[in-house]
Amino acid sequence: MQMKRGFSLAAVVAVCILISTSMVQGTNGPPVNDSGPPVNDSGTWTVMIYVAADNNLESYWEGASLAMLLNLPGTDAVNFVAYVDLFSIPGTQIVEIDGGNWEAVETLEEKNFADDETLKWALSDVSVRYPSDHLAMIAWDHGSAWNGFCGDDTSDDWMYLDELYAAIVGAQVHIDIIGFDACAMASVETIYSVAMTGLVDLVVGSEELVAGDGFPYDLMFAPLAEDPSRTPPQVATDMIDGWAAYYSEITWGWYATLSAVDAAAIHENVGVIGAWTNLMLDRLVPYSHDYRMALKDCEFVSCIAHYQIDMVDLGRQLISNPTIAEDQEFVDATEDMMEVISNAVVAMYNPEPKAACSGVSMYWGYHNWEWRLYWMDYMDNVPFATETSWGEFLYEYNSLTCGWFPVK
Repeated sequence: MQMKRGFSLAAVVAVCILISTSMVQGTNGPPVNDSGPPVNDSGTWTVMIYVAADNNLESYWEGASLAMLLNLPGTDAVNFVAYVDLFSIPGTQIVEIDGGNWEAVETLEEKNFADDETLKWALSDVSVRYPSDHLAMIAWDHGSAWNGFCGDDTSDDWMYLDELYAAIVGAQVHIDIIGFDACAMASVETIYSVAMTGLVDLVVGSEELVAGDGFPYDLMFAPLAEDPSRTPPQVATDMIDGWAAYYSEITWGWYATLSAVDAAAIHENVGVIGAWTNLMLDRLVPYSHDYRMALKDCEFVSCIAHYQIDMVDLGRQLISNPTIAEDQEFVDATEDMMEVISNAVVAMYNPEPKAACSGVSMYWGYHNWEWRLYWMDYMDNVPFATETSWGEFLYEYNSLTCGWFPVK
């Protein structure tokens, strides 16, 4: 299967942990007239779920996510709507969920949910069809940190961060919260990309894997359904609390991290982060062994986008090194970076085995198979890598430590 930029969806599928749940049945309503979407002008919030289930996760939409959404109480002030693309059924459905019932209010032609034009359409459509004071958009599917999310098997396609950016900018719809019900998307690369749009306030995602059950939508959004006056930071915190309530009770949930991050705070302070990456690059030759030791001891994602490391824990490992600790300029820059990340995290849940996680990860490709495949994509196509010196640092680090890179 040929994917853009050589991404292997099979590699992601192999490591995702899936959970069986009971199936929930619904009824499909008739298609709505093509003259335009009907307008539901009630609601202070709209929770939109972009369900890219045209792949091996299809059963987890009805079996887990929809089942949880049906547990939410009915409300006139919050619109719960899903834009759904399944693998086994051609076409795209717009599904409304309210008070234990769901209905496909419109069925459209098959769409490629890995294409930015489709996401742009969905954002534009939801803003017209369900106008409200606040919008939470949830991207539902596989995820791979800086390497994108939302695979569409029918179209042999995958969405990258530049496409996510293009979709949001193209739709020109303000998003109070963008959540990723997908693996490993709480990365600085993701957060910075959406922050660049100027249209996204908060990002909710996991540094780690996300199980097949995904977001516990009932626990996450029950406070909002009961009190639609809740602010975006309160709703983002509710999402973390609901996640914690669900996964803290599951014995295998040792990796189930989730964080809510102020995207603007990352964007506004990218200069602070860049000052640190510049020093990392400047000190590369004398500190290369110290960097290697810090990387070895740092908290990293269990799999997918290896190594996707925790930014604050990396900082801790670096400044605890006796050699680096004597370099006050480097220590100050590292602590400034750590402060920016820590202050940007609005809420966070970590199980005990992941206590070192701070809420935001960063890619450190380290002469492994993935870095050899994707290093050019990362350096050239990820805004965080190009607007700080991090992409150049990784290139030079790998050139110095393993020597296989061609000359730039």
